[in-house]
Amino acid sequence: MSARQDRLRTAALVLPLLGLAAAWAVSHQRGERGTDWEVPVEGYDPRDLLRGHYLVFQYDWPIEDEDAVPGPGMMLCLDGDAPTLTSAEVVPLQTRCPRPLRAAPGDTLLAGRLYIPQERAAALERQLADPALRGIVTLRVREDGRYTPMGIRFEPRPAGPQTETEAEE
Repeated sequence: MSARQDRLRTAALVLPLLGLAAAWAVSHQRGERGTDWEVPVEGYDPRDLLRGHYLVFQYDWPIEDEDAVPGPGMMLCLDGDAPTLTSAEVVPLQTRCPRPLRAAPGDTLLAGRLYIPQERAAALERQLADPALRGIVTLRVREDGRYTPMGIRFEPRPAGPQTETEAEE
């Protein structure tokens, strides 16, 4: 086998790996960029808060129009000074919006899930079940409006009108 064939064989093995590494680097860079917003959440189902290593929840968007639902063909236009979300408006996908939030294909803006380490599962389940606490999920929103749940924290639930979930209990 000639030296040229060895170089070609080596290149044939190395080039796909370099391409894969470059694709990962671009994906990682895009995932690190964006604006973080803190969004209140409610437990999705008190009997099934944890599914495997994922915490499942419903977003409690501060939408003023109670009849507006962020369904298919719609997005949210966020308002506030990140990370504090003060309001969200449901608008059609084509609407110009300075801070859009769009669901990925096949996803929804109504509910979400967050990967959690198993060692935190029991503590998170207790915190989600505690009516005195409210979960706040941090979403990283890219410029194109796509988002990724990054983490969850808990704070005392503010005094005031009950949420639908609390009224059902």
